[in-house]
Amino acid sequence: MKLLKRNVSLRFIRVLQNWYSKLCASVQCNGVVGDVFPINCGVRQGGILSPILFSIYMDDLLIELRESGYGAYLSNLFSGSILYANDVCLISRSCFGLQKMLDICSRYGVTWDILFNPAKSHAVPFGGNNPETAVHLNNKTINW
Repeated sequence: MKLLKRNVSLRFIRVLQNWYSKLCASVQCNGVVGDVFPINCGVRQGGILSPILFSIYMDDLLIELRESGYGAYLSNLFSGSILYANDVCLISRSCFGLQKMLDICSRYGVTWDILFNPAKSHAVPFGGNNPETAVHLNNKTINW
């Protein structure tokens, strides 16, 4: 069964590679259509496969965050990282744990060419004042 699943997965990946490797576009402005150019990366935003492919792309990050032991848990359920659309929410019980999780995201981003934007990121404390400790993403401080 495992071999069958792997073969189906490999065929699915080959179909996607073939499909996305042949994408092209042109720009239309005031009724004039420009030259056709190839699209070399990314998927169509709003495309039906976009959320599925994003989930597959990010699955290893979620596994790495869960296995790090730094996120929050509800009983035995890991709830330290939540993804919605293209947003990631990290939940930790400590600033130290949060920083470790941010470091994991930074490394994952470098490996898989994902830019986690510190300017669009925020840290929110629950149950107290803003901590004195700064947390960083991609060597930039995240605002409390």
